[in-house]
Amino acid sequence: MAPEGAAGVSDIGERIVAIRDRWHTKRHPMFRALAKGELNLRVLGVYMAQHAKYVRHGLEAFGLVYAKAPGDVRKMLVENMAEEEGLIGGHTDHGAHDHMEMIYTFCAAAGMTKDEVLGVDMPAAWWGRALYYLNTARVEPVGVMLAMAFTQEGQMPALNSEIVLPALETHYGIARTDREAMFFAEHEMADLEHSSRQLDLASKYLETPELEARAEAVAEEMCRLRWACTTATWRIEQLGEREELPPGVAA
Repeated sequence: MAPEGAAGVSDIGERIVAIRDRWHTKRHPMFRALAKGELNLRVLGVYMAQHAKYVRHGLEAFGLVYAKAPGDVRKMLVENMAEEEGLIGGHTDHGAHDHMEMIYTFCAAAGMTKDEVLGVDMPAAWWGRALYYLNTARVEPVGVMLAMAFTQEGQMPALNSEIVLPALETHYGIARTDREAMFFAEHEMADLEHSSRQLDLASKYLETPELEARAEAVAEEMCRLRWACTTATWRIEQLGEREELPPGVAA
């Protein structure tokens, strides 16, 4: 049976899927706590606010890839971005919506004001992940970039269907059909399609053993960064840990 979001994948596709699964954040302590109803919902709100800032760099990265990509990749990127911006309908009954507005709606349910969402701090791991994504788009071949992108969007369907949406409904009183859950319900379905196309196109353009090896290395690094930024939010927001700063530097 082919892995989720990977029907008919090539050998390199299977190896990229294996990297995603090895680092899948559905197994992270933060999301395990959410599944049990033990996570302060505001922590997930902070995580989503940090994700919104990260996505800003991701959209810039999409622009860089679009400028150098072949036609089939450009079409995939345009469709992806049109959904993100709310120009075309997504995969829920809510229709077309700006995905940033979906995040703001959930964060409000998690107890965050719009100013708090916009002013949220991105710990170093989040900055590392955002800038690594952007730099990969700038300097790496298209197939390498797409393989890396798959390992990120390709985590969203299982994370949302297995962990986030059931936990919100069971423990936090937010049904999957509520507007507050719209971001997670949309990405449960949309990213299944997006990531499958990314993986197919990555396999197409990873045409040499050297490109395949580079794609595996970059995908692994990006997955490690996703895990690390989830850890940073978990430790700071849920466990109350603080990073060590130089004397006189305020947190």
